[in-house]
Amino acid sequence: MIFEFCKIRLNIMLKNIVLLFILMLSSCSTDRKVSDKVSIMLDVPVSPIKTYFKEHFDFESFIAIETTDSFLVSDIKKIVRSDDNILLLSGNRSVFLIDAHSGKLKVCIDKCGNGPGESKRIIDIAFNEELGQILLYNDFYKLLVFDLKGDFLSEVKVGEMYENVTCRRGEVLFYNKLNGYSCYPYMLKIYNLKNKMWRTVGDDIKIDFPIRSRGLQMVNSKRVWFNAPLDYKLYCFEDDTPVAHYQLDISMAKLSDDLIKKSISDPQTFFNEVSMGKIVYSLNSLRETENFLIFHSNQTGLFLFDKKENKLYVDEFLMDDIFYINSGDYYPHEGDDNSVMFLLTADRWINHPELMSGLPTEWRNKVNALNIKEDDNPILFFFKEKNKLE
Repeated sequence: MIFEFCKIRLNIMLKNIVLLFILMLSSCSTDRKVSDKVSIMLDVPVSPIKTYFKEHFDFESFIAIETTDSFLVSDIKKIVRSDDNILLLSGNRSVFLIDAHSGKLKVCIDKCGNGPGESKRIIDIAFNEELGQILLYNDFYKLLVFDLKGDFLSEVKVGEMYENVTCRRGEVLFYNKLNGYSCYPYMLKIYNLKNKMWRTVGDDIKIDFPIRSRGLQMVNSKRVWFNAPLDYKLYCFEDDTPVAHYQLDISMAKLSDDLIKKSISDPQTFFNEVSMGKIVYSLNSLRETENFLIFHSNQTGLFLFDKKENKLYVDEFLMDDIFYINSGDYYPHEGDDNSVMFLLTADRWINHPELMSGLPTEWRNKVNALNIKEDDNPILFFFKEKNKLE
């Protein structure tokens, strides 16, 4: 009897040890899955409004980017604002570091080739605030590191194609692995710049859908938020895990399997049907301020979610007193500055010089002194969240 009792106790102890070992392995695993935390369902208003943004945000400042023969900005792909610096990716070839006060060029990185510090195509950029470094992710699947003078420091082999890159607290986040028409939007690959270690979080779930809206699928503001194609949830990178905090109940969001296939085989028909049916197939460009989440879809209008009220608004605003700024001009910059950015072309600026009544006098005087020409570089407009006591 004593032998049998000891045998039973021994088996229980062994099982507990095995269970403890499994738990330790799982807690140390680098393959963290998307959290199954229940999302809060958000009702999308049937009728948009045109005043909500202006009631909650004030004009803050604008940056007229310097224009010279050797400093011409083409299509803007990414903007990062950090203290006195603006980091800007122009097209897929040039990265500019700009003075955030004067708009003047400080550094240009555009080395073309396959040698050290060179790229044929720049996929995305990020800014390492902790060390004051510029990060470039290129078509050789490498992360290139430069100092603020534009000098090349080092490179890291990534080995795979990703859609977006950002840097937060000394770690580089690579979002959405791409493979032809397929993408993996629930996966983040993370590189720690200090210990030079890699880890992967999220789920290896594949989506066959090549279409992207203007804007960004991942944006770093107060937190890192991202949105997956064909998904109407708002994901946040939190506690080293992607968490779907909110989900939009969008009546016109349902795409048939046939229409999804046409996004690959017949893109023109896809866009025609999406336009005619006003179908929402993607959320993107989500920025977080103190009290709001601001984001786009592939349709018109700007979504504003009041975090305290737990209520969603759609604003189709037109700022007719500030250069006809509208929701289509919204572009998500990176940076925890409680602000929202809009892009304006120089030709719109000079064609409506009378539309400055919404600007403070000191800024109207600055406009007159700039002498902006029609073919000059774009202008960045920033609006800050209003003080609740105002």
